[in-house]
Amino acid sequence: MAKSLKSFKISVLNQHFDEIKYQNETSKTHHLRVLFSAISLATLSIVGTTPLSVAHAATTSTVAAPLDHVVAVVDDSVLLASEVGRSMYDTKQQFLARKQTPPSDEVIQNDVVRQLILRKIQLGIIARSGANVDENTLNSAIASIAQQQGASSLSAFQAKLDSIKPNGYAEFRQQIQDDLNINRLQQNRVSSRIKITDQDIDNFLSSPQSVEALKTEFNFTVLQAPFSDEKNAVEVAKANATAAEALKQLQAGKSVETVVNSLQLRGGNQGWRKSDELPTPFVEALTSLKRGEFSKPFMTSDGVDFLQLNDERGAAGAIVHQYHVRHILAKTSEVVSVDEAKLKIDDIYAKLKAGASFEDMAKAYSDDPGSAQNGGDLNWVSTGEMVPAFEKVMLNTPEGQLSAPFQSNFGWHILQVEASRDQDMTQQYRREVAKKTLYDRQYPVELDNWLREIRAAAYVDIRDGSTSR
Repeated sequence: MAKSLKSFKISVLNQHFDEIKYQNETSKTHHLRVLFSAISLATLSIVGTTPLSVAHAATTSTVAAPLDHVVAVVDDSVLLASEVGRSMYDTKQQFLARKQTPPSDEVIQNDVVRQLILRKIQLGIIARSGANVDENTLNSAIASIAQQQGASSLSAFQAKLDSIKPNGYAEFRQQIQDDLNINRLQQNRVSSRIKITDQDIDNFLSSPQSVEALKTEFNFTVLQAPFSDEKNAVEVAKANATAAEALKQLQAGKSVETVVNSLQLRGGNQGWRKSDELPTPFVEALTSLKRGEFSKPFMTSDGVDFLQLNDERGAAGAIVHQYHVRHILAKTSEVVSVDEAKLKIDDIYAKLKAGASFEDMAKAYSDDPGSAQNGGDLNWVSTGEMVPAFEKVMLNTPEGQLSAPFQSNFGWHILQVEASRDQDMTQQYRREVAKKTLYDRQYPVELDNWLREIRAAAYVDIRDGSTSR
């Protein structure tokens, strides 16, 4: 469980950020604005396609559907013309959203059919294996998407989709489940094909290419007092006053969550970002801060921002703040509901508050097999290693204190922070970055090879002569 709790070192948000090259400081700043509400999802790699899926659900009911027919037989399933049409529509919308001219319908159709066939093949592998993402992961992913879409709640998001198209939410939920399952399948199958040796890492670190990979990175939080019109002096003055009040409260010891909610700020943790990916005002502010400090407010095109430096690392030195943590988990599952897990953790919490030993309670009652036998001990944990819900509580729990029960994708937890320290992780960091860089280079190649192999092994009969084989 200790390993499964730990999230990917580089979040989905980070991957998405790395994919886009910006031409100037304005576009960098704008992208950070767009990413404010995004949440790192441990197994989700569908950022970018999801908003279009929501948009598609909102427009499908107004688009005339052609008479359906089978385009291709793929193993035990069929690919329908309606599926091709919907995917072609989404693809065109992606080009238009980027203000690019879409290719011809023939080019789009050929590519869409090819991708949908691969999707059918992968879903078939998943169905035969019986593997499926758990309900907690799926629910968390959909809740995060709903938040990104501006829905006030998951129920409001569901009602919106169902009001636009009958059964729209159920279809959307199935698509997200399929996407999560495919992502997990690809990760499992492709990762096992990639072999990186210590010699590979040594060779990379001695090459000029390592200089770029080892640039200084910042883990930081952006908070913003927004305004709708930067030329409106009253709005700007109000935003400046709000940012100043927020900074005052934070420096007085109030939690970020409390201040964000009370003053209706926007923002959130941006994960790890290389300095050359950030707008100049951000870099200037972050380089002047020590860990935990807040910058002075500064104005951007849509609000008054200020930053908090959570951590910094790079080739010159990676001093990482770590926490020695124990935890107890009441895990949810198909047979244990969220409410039942909550009752269990509340009972454990009451016993701990009454003086019971944390170590003994973890050994007796924790559902985390990886740490329960060690009294719930997760050893030393660095920022960015744990899932967001866990890390948030860990960072806000004083040493020697218990947290209140809190929920993550895995169930309900109680944690105890035993100690904290600054640890020089420079060499480990350098080797980790090198390994990830080499892995990221090999992954798309091996993914393409694997997709070619499963395509060749599958039974595919394309019935529509207008599409390529």
